[in-house]
Amino acid sequence: MKKMGWEIPLFPVEEKVRRHKAIRELMAFRKIDCLIIPGVHANYGASRANIRYVSNYAQWYDDEYITFPLEGDPLLYVWSSAHYDWATRISWIPVKLSSEKDYIKDMVDEIERLGLETRTLGLVDMRIMPASSYKGLIQELPNATFVDATDILQTVRLVKSPKELEFVRKAGEIADIGFKAMLEAAEVGARDCDIWTACESALTRAGAEPPSFTLYCSGPWPEKGVGFIYGPMNRKLKKGDIVFNEITPSYGGYWVQLCRAIVLGEPSDDFKRAFDVQEEVYELVRKELKQGNTLLELEKKAQEFCGKKGYFLKMTLQHIGLQITERIPNNTIFRSGMYFVNHPWTEYPMDTREVGGHIIGDTLIITEGTAESLSKIPFKLFIK
Repeated sequence: MKKMGWEIPLFPVEEKVRRHKAIRELMAFRKIDCLIIPGVHANYGASRANIRYVSNYAQWYDDEYITFPLEGDPLLYVWSSAHYDWATRISWIPVKLSSEKDYIKDMVDEIERLGLETRTLGLVDMRIMPASSYKGLIQELPNATFVDATDILQTVRLVKSPKELEFVRKAGEIADIGFKAMLEAAEVGARDCDIWTACESALTRAGAEPPSFTLYCSGPWPEKGVGFIYGPMNRKLKKGDIVFNEITPSYGGYWVQLCRAIVLGEPSDDFKRAFDVQEEVYELVRKELKQGNTLLELEKKAQEFCGKKGYFLKMTLQHIGLQITERIPNNTIFRSGMYFVNHPWTEYPMDTREVGGHIIGDTLIITEGTAESLSKIPFKLFIK
């Protein structure tokens, strides 16, 4: 029987060649003979990012692994026949169905077959690797030298290719669609859960991978502030409530975020001041988000600006990509092709920091000129 087609966004093999070459260049520089790459279905699937980047395959459950030698073919280890079927249709690299889900034995066998059991092995992102896997590798390969190689995948993933940026822009279009659905559903008497569901449904119909990572809360200002509680409740919106959101869809694995507040009635002067400050910070950051600047320099300028306004700035930029929040060094130099969420988190008043969070924000791609916003939603308070 002919296999069904795979109707999800996938990358061409040219992306594999580019990515694998870049990874191996850094491995050679670091004198690492083989990478061991875990992926787990945590944080809405974002913690499988490295496996997806290397293989074009994304698992939907549990932990799986890749061995990626400096020389020779990488190998993807999956745990069930269903995963094996999916992986063999879309993976760039050979796939092995793990015997009895014994990843340790399978990876050790492959490393020994390659003759690398006494060489340097790089562990990619031990933050997500199960302790049992780490312990097992150490015990079964006592003569190997293990090093943290998380930075290798982190480095090659920083700057996106033109094909990757196509996915990023599509995710931006989807986020706008989700907000429009939320805006239409938000009205006095509507339940939080119905508003959230309208957004999530619209995101999925537009092509987002379900579930999206959408933060949502509502209530009067400043009782609620902007601090998010995850997920909708059954409470009904009242006159004067503000709907806060952080709409976060993924298209083909590439995440973006969008924040736009919705006000049911006339907002207070205090809230409008907070909004105005965030809008000014957003514009400051957008202008500074350009090639050659650093994350540390940008954040310092934004914090100084907020301090003069009487607000405390917790953060502005969040690096995003195949993971919802990617950790990058503060001294990272901006380059064209990187993309970030620009969503100021201000807290007011500065001396108490009682009210704070994101009111507005969206995702920006660094270009050779002005940073490109992925949202077409106007920067304003949406008052209903």
